[in-house]
Amino acid sequence: MKRIFFISLIFVAFGSVLAQTSKKSNDNPQSKNASISMAQSLSAIENMNVYPNPVVDMLKVSFKSNRNGFIGIAVINTIGKRVYSQESAIEIGSNVISIDIKGKAIEPGIYFIQCVAENEVFTRKLIVK
Repeated sequence: MKRIFFISLIFVAFGSVLAQTSKKSNDNPQSKNASISMAQSLSAIENMNVYPNPVVDMLKVSFKSNRNGFIGIAVINTIGKRVYSQESAIEIGSNVISIDIKGKAIEPGIYFIQCVAENEVFTRKLIVK
């Protein structure tokens, strides 16, 4: 009986600490929104899409960039082997990069397409038919 009471006290105390912490972090919603928008604006690329998926011959990678620079794109198989890679220049605004999957002799299967820009890594699953 004493153990149950003691455990109950621990849960009640821990719950009140969580409630106070949650209240403090929600006191200023503007600072929370500011930190979220700041983190989003620091990202080199946003809204990355890979299409069509599944792909037969020509793959397109589209994204928006908030600065000029370079992006590395790699196609990686399920055991981690890089079967294709390229580096492309990117500009501020919308960017679309095309990859000739059929011409690169990438066999049908499941892959991952990995994009690296300014030490940020974006990965999407890719199916090649």
